[in-house]
Amino acid sequence: MFLVIDIGNTNTVFAIYERLKSGFQLLKSFRIYSDLKRTPDEYSLIINQSFKFNNYNLKNIDGVAIASVVPEILNNIEIYFRNNIELPIFKVEADKLNIEVNIQNPNEAGQDRLINAFAVKKMEFDPAIIIDFGTATTFDVIGNGGAYLGGIISPGVNLSIESLYKSTSRLPKISLKSLDDEKNTLLGKSTISAIESGVFWGYVCMIEGLINKLKKYYSPSKVIATGGLSQVFKNNIKSIDLIEQNLTINGLAYFYLSQEKDI
Repeated sequence: MFLVIDIGNTNTVFAIYERLKSGFQLLKSFRIYSDLKRTPDEYSLIINQSFKFNNYNLKNIDGVAIASVVPEILNNIEIYFRNNIELPIFKVEADKLNIEVNIQNPNEAGQDRLINAFAVKKMEFDPAIIIDFGTATTFDVIGNGGAYLGGIISPGVNLSIESLYKSTSRLPKISLKSLDDEKNTLLGKSTISAIESGVFWGYVCMIEGLINKLKKYYSPSKVIATGGLSQVFKNNIKSIDLIEQNLTINGLAYFYLSQEKDI
């Protein structure tokens, strides 16, 4: 077995995989809030208890692959492993993925976005457009061979909801929900329904509009959505061909196997 860790701005995902002759199988995943103040000792408690609760033994883990966009959390998790269990740790770096990164400064590309491109290459979905519904809503254009051609970053849905609530004195905070009946939900009849429409249908229009613009200049074989909120929009964004909730952690699994060969 091996472990992959995806450290994001909002959540950190731990996923346990089993190695198979034909690749790998996801056994279990768990997610925690990404907290900059969490100490290595706290990670010891969280990881040990999570493994124990799910009836897995850390001693059976052969190695770890990590992608991180939060250096402070990465550092504390590395300290945890150094102090508790000696394992090979493979950290995502652009030059280890064997994909082209065609942007002005390749070091600026987020590890999560690069590992998504790597996953698309391994799954033979390239060329593609990847939409990741995370803290930010990102659009990444992937060329042949998994080449990362660039992307678009917009505020995430929940970030927009939070900002609207905090920046106004009388508007209530809403929870994001899918609105399936466009005719009857587009025009709000109350403050709450007006906000719900603006957030949901506004993002639907933004996403479809940006996909259409990208398709004018690039020819993806697939438009792939990932991230927790992708399910909320799946019935209303017709240009999405495929939802791959585990795209990033599966990309890390592919990355781990590619690096393990070099041990």
